[in-house]
Amino acid sequence: MNIIQGRVWLFGDNLNTDVIHPPNCYSLDPVVVKQGLFSKFDATLQARLKPGDILVGGKNFGCGSSRETSIRSLLLNDIGAIVAVDFARIFFRNATNNGLPCLQFANAEDRQKLAEGETLTISFNDWTLTSETGLTIPLTPAGSFVRKIWSEGGLLNLLPNSTKGA
Repeated sequence: MNIIQGRVWLFGDNLNTDVIHPPNCYSLDPVVVKQGLFSKFDATLQARLKPGDILVGGKNFGCGSSRETSIRSLLLNDIGAIVAVDFARIFFRNATNNGLPCLQFANAEDRQKLAEGETLTISFNDWTLTSETGLTIPLTPAGSFVRKIWSEGGLLNLLPNSTKGA
């Protein structure tokens, strides 16, 4: 996992998990979960998302419940990464455990420099976010264990496989 590229979708501070994926969309059916992403916030947004798209938020991204359904919905919609000023702790942990990169701006004010719909490239080699206009924004490097979880696609993928060596 060296680069993620996608269009940016901008959000503000305190984006609640019930806004990301509302309770009426909780289901074991992956189609229902996928289509529920942002359905109460903007009913057209989920259909406009493309694989690799990047969500950009302000402070306290993912506050609210600790349910993993919001993470599941983001993954089913192939969100490439989330970049925010900071994250609600349990959201960050749930996302990381499921292999969804959550990155922080090194400078909070850099969030204001991005425009919705532009293509961004995240480089894990130098911890930067680059816009299609050439603007380069530094990101705070994640710890080595978090990076390993992301690169493996989630925490469960780090567990020894009981069928290995059999």
